[in-house]
Amino acid sequence: MTTIFQRNEIPIAYSMIETARRIRPRRDGRHPFEQYFLFWTAFNNIYTTIAHREGCWTQIKENKDGSIATIANGNVNIPEVEIVSEREQIRFALQEFDDNLKDTLILHEGTKYFLGRTPFFQGKKIEFDSFGQRVNGVININYTTDSQYPVWSPVDFQFYKAYLKNPENEENRNFLAGQIIDLLYTIRKNFMHGSKKFDDANDIKVVENALPMLQLIVASFTQ
Repeated sequence: MTTIFQRNEIPIAYSMIETARRIRPRRDGRHPFEQYFLFWTAFNNIYTTIAHREGCWTQIKENKDGSIATIANGNVNIPEVEIVSEREQIRFALQEFDDNLKDTLILHEGTKYFLGRTPFFQGKKIEFDSFGQRVNGVININYTTDSQYPVWSPVDFQFYKAYLKNPENEENRNFLAGQIIDLLYTIRKNFMHGSKKFDDANDIKVVENALPMLQLIVASFTQ
């Protein structure tokens, strides 16, 4: 069963959820970008808390003699650290997902949307890459420099079909849940670090389909 965190354990998450609820709908009824940012910040508070609980946090580097490793910054020396990647922290949260949440995400309309989606890059559809692979999901704008060699977060057709045929298969369930999390994370990275053009990978439709899944994840850890 997924851990339910109290407000004092993840105060930022609860604050972001409440802020999202206060957003007034626009005339067109759309406000997905603000909400996605807020709910991802909430999820960030959740997965960093889980990772820290599991002993996964930044460590200070040491030299071979046991002294603290430092790097010069002008006239001062700053300790060097071994940083925990955000993906690693997210993996700890994924391990907390119960089967019901995984099933709900896999069967979600948003997942079906990304399964059949053809991404754009610089105004051009990318149906297949140079290896002949069918491209779906969302491309990583920050890592993609050529439409023939896109770097993308897919929803695997074969695993999806296998899951529908046998929903009780744990390997398929876990794999697809991991792909969905990776896809949601890529959307977040496109927000923060990639292109802001609407013809790339972060258009309104992408966020509208991803947001309900992200909300489900956050809701599963909160009251």
